[in-house]
Amino acid sequence: MEAEMAGETILIVEDRRESIVHLANNILKPNGYQVLTAMDGQRGLKRILVDKPDLVILDLNLPKMDGLEVLKALQERGVTTPVILSTFYGSEQVAEQALQLGAVDYVVKPYRAEDMLRAIESALQRRPPAGAPSSGGDQAAHPVDGPMPLTRQLERWVRDMNILTRVGKALVALLDEDRICIRSVEAAIYIIRADYAFLFMPREGMPQLCLCAIRGPHDRRAHLWGQPLDSRFALQVLRRGEALAQSRAPSDVAMFEVVGKPLGPIAGAPLHRAGQTVGVLVAAREPKSAPFNESDIEWLNGLADYTAIALRNARACQQMAQAAQPPGLDEQQVEALRRELAQLRSEMQTAAETVQRLSSLLGPEN
Repeated sequence: MEAEMAGETILIVEDRRESIVHLANNILKPNGYQVLTAMDGQRGLKRILVDKPDLVILDLNLPKMDGLEVLKALQERGVTTPVILSTFYGSEQVAEQALQLGAVDYVVKPYRAEDMLRAIESALQRRPPAGAPSSGGDQAAHPVDGPMPLTRQLERWVRDMNILTRVGKALVALLDEDRICIRSVEAAIYIIRADYAFLFMPREGMPQLCLCAIRGPHDRRAHLWGQPLDSRFALQVLRRGEALAQSRAPSDVAMFEVVGKPLGPIAGAPLHRAGQTVGVLVAAREPKSAPFNESDIEWLNGLADYTAIALRNARACQQMAQAAQPPGLDEQQVEALRRELAQLRSEMQTAAETVQRLSSLLGPEN
């Protein structure tokens, strides 16, 4: 694959010399790109500010400043140089956070030359015109100063679609319910730019909803809660069986006791299984933040669908593992497992249709 845009200067920020040599000599230089290098985050940041490359390929794990810290520093300075994050398998969740900090794409190591070149060409096409005023991307967490330009909206749609698809695949691959709950809550924070996220599910033998997992703006990661909590808003979504958004969180004593303060805009999406609502994924922002819009609700719905499928999948696998312990399965057990798998296939199809519906909102590809 030959690069269509050659001659641009690309800065490689990578601490492994062999990776720099491979990328520079086997991919970039043969396609006409000029190459700069830096082997730690601090040096990389300095070269971005001083040398002003056309594009940066930034490794995630760097000495002195890691990739996320470099992205934060660029965002604070209003630098709009496109950045492609380079990451190994298993760090996709951090890569999603990098996209929220302004990275235009990420490439998973080990990558093919054509994948890297495709990402480079796409990123270079997003550069602001020469002489355009510098912009730091999302200067506020929840901007309210007017509509976003159409091209910026489309870029955000594409980015969020990529995040949702990758998170969905990762969720469905998990077989541990606790990890699914944590990952779902963390994804809700990133995908719809929320400050808080909660996952509620009824638990067997409990008359109340159970708050399974939570993350707030000061938490480094989501954590399990596992206590009964009858949130008025979550119960409302559970009973309606459809997504709900409000510009201001209702008076909710249970939520106030957990968070310790009133919430601002709030949105909730139900988790469906076999035609029943079996949980609620809730996201909220700080008071005076911009309300959740229609696309936010669609993303939250899609994430809730993936979460329901992942939980269903995990439970089905647990049942199969338990059923495998006896010498054999009777006909009733086999039939029950077949029904479980048929229902799982149906729910996966529903999630796929949700993603297709979201994709159609982008319109036809050029």
